[in-house]
Amino acid sequence: MSLVRREMAAQNGHNHNHINGNGNGSPNQPLSPTSEGNYYTQIAPRNGPFAEDDMSRDYNPPPASFSMPKQNGPIDRTTNGLADFFSSEVFQIVLHNPTTAHRLLKFSQARMCGENMEFLEKVDRYNALLDELATIMTDIHFSFTATEAPKQIGIPTNLLRKINADIKTSTTTTLPSMEHIFSNAQENVEGILRSAVYPRFVKYQMTNSASRALATDRSKYQGLGDCFCLTDPAKADNPIVYASDGFVAVTGYSRTEVVPRNCRFLQGNYTDRSATQRLKASIDAKEETVELLLNYKKSGEPFWNLLYVAPLFDANGKLAFYIGGQVNCSTTIRSNTDVLRILSHSDDPEDDKEASQSLREHKTTKRSFFGFGRSKEVTPKMPASSKRVQYLVITYDSFTIRFYSLGIADVLGITNSSNNDFVGNNVFKFLSNHTATLPREFKSKVKEALRQGQAISASINLFTLRSLARHGDDKFYTHWTPCKDENGVVKYVVVTLSSTLYE
Repeated sequence: MSLVRREMAAQNGHNHNHINGNGNGSPNQPLSPTSEGNYYTQIAPRNGPFAEDDMSRDYNPPPASFSMPKQNGPIDRTTNGLADFFSSEVFQIVLHNPTTAHRLLKFSQARMCGENMEFLEKVDRYNALLDELATIMTDIHFSFTATEAPKQIGIPTNLLRKINADIKTSTTTTLPSMEHIFSNAQENVEGILRSAVYPRFVKYQMTNSASRALATDRSKYQGLGDCFCLTDPAKADNPIVYASDGFVAVTGYSRTEVVPRNCRFLQGNYTDRSATQRLKASIDAKEETVELLLNYKKSGEPFWNLLYVAPLFDANGKLAFYIGGQVNCSTTIRSNTDVLRILSHSDDPEDDKEASQSLREHKTTKRSFFGFGRSKEVTPKMPASSKRVQYLVITYDSFTIRFYSLGIADVLGITNSSNNDFVGNNVFKFLSNHTATLPREFKSKVKEALRQGQAISASINLFTLRSLARHGDDKFYTHWTPCKDENGVVKYVVVTLSSTLYE
């Protein structure tokens, strides 16, 4: 209930007696504050068969222990404690939290669609002013103009009565009617944000979080850096042909249950169809993409899967495979508090200062839940490139580069046609050509782990387009992950290069 409505209720109840002088209304009961935190918006486990177009051969339904209780309306809660990034509850928390609202505003402005958040800011400031006006008018009445006011001013009685009547009219009729001027527009704008902007914002923040963890703390998310599959678009339905041990561990399916199936077998009843449609469109266009999908393990347990998909090209620049990198975000993010922590983070120190300032303003004034004061216009700054992870695929037996993602070419400023030390050449020779020194122990450490079929991580400094401008190099973490066929035989190794700019 808004402050205007609370004041209106007060005027019609206990406060009404003071204005009329002889009413018998009931006492005004204090309202208990509501809480934004410490509740969960949760996801239901998978239950029942897939739709016909989502069926994958040899599908094993989840056990009865994960069956979903009957519910009416939207599925927002279950007992498994899995937070829902995209629920209406979480979305409203993000809008009402000064820091996350600030992040969402900056994200929108950087993509030239900030007008929606800016409109909501203005409307909220407008409503806050109405609330403040109602508070001031009520305070004036109780303190100075009411019959029993402790500081009653010495003006004629007829003038006091007129003031009290005007206050009653304003707080019970005029201000409440003004409160609804922008209600429909606000609801529509929030709908636009929730459907068109907010999902992109969540993916952007989650991608940044995973990229930081890949360079600094890979254990933060299950599957980060070692959960991969390679799919073959030349075959019907683009099936998985190779998968890492991490993929088996994250999904709970055996290797023979994974190869050769399309990745959609991880979807369920509550997987967002708009996200899967965007994913399909990017694959059809041969573009890199990231989606945050609700997927299901073999047990039926749901998990949030941050899915990276990128086309891989051969020596002739032709599409050979798609690589899918899965990250189980639910191992770290299980509550609304965790969601807010991810959505509040920024890599820009200046943005952190602005968010802190907005939070201070929010605490010291009652303007709005955004906490923004009137300030000079700021030119939106476009975010840095999201291609912070690059891929090479090498043969297991000879360490020869066979396939690559476009991200590696973008970062290092190379093309296969102009650089004869790329596809078709030894990966260690390739790396040595892009670094001042390649330590001998780096090569021996990687080879020894791969011989044992194990994934391994190692850091390296590489010359990039960005670093050459300052005559230096950039530090990367490399992750070497064996990918196996359905018989468990290693054929390829995925080499992931992740920038350590977050350190």
